[in-house]
Amino acid sequence: MPIIEWCEEYQLDLPTIDKDHREMVEYCNQYLIAVDRGAPLEELAGLLDRLILRTKAHFIAEERLLDRHGYPGLALHKADHDRLLVQAETLRDRFDQADEDDAATHQLVTETSQFMREWLLDHVRVNDRPFKPFLRSLS
Repeated sequence: MPIIEWCEEYQLDLPTIDKDHREMVEYCNQYLIAVDRGAPLEELAGLLDRLILRTKAHFIAEERLLDRHGYPGLALHKADHDRLLVQAETLRDRFDQADEDDAATHQLVTETSQFMREWLLDHVRVNDRPFKPFLRSLS
């Protein structure tokens, strides 16, 4: 599965948030590269752990920023964050039950790769983009 290429479409022109998003893309790419080289489950689980921890920290910072500025869509935005974290943690929990040589494990690794690509990019394009004009209007 190809790595995620950062492009202008993902840029929100909010330096702290863009930095976080780039870092999260890099964590996703580390996982995707590890999958391509056939890394063991333990390594993949560790990479997923790093991404989840980084994502939690980013979501907290983003929610605080939006709350501080009175963003009217914060409740829905936070609900999306919560949903994404539950999905990511559910995938991560499945790694603990996975068997290295099981066909279901191959499916889990593929499903996790697709989830990473879709949720990160969709979240930035669909869920984060609406607050860009709101925050920029405050400057």
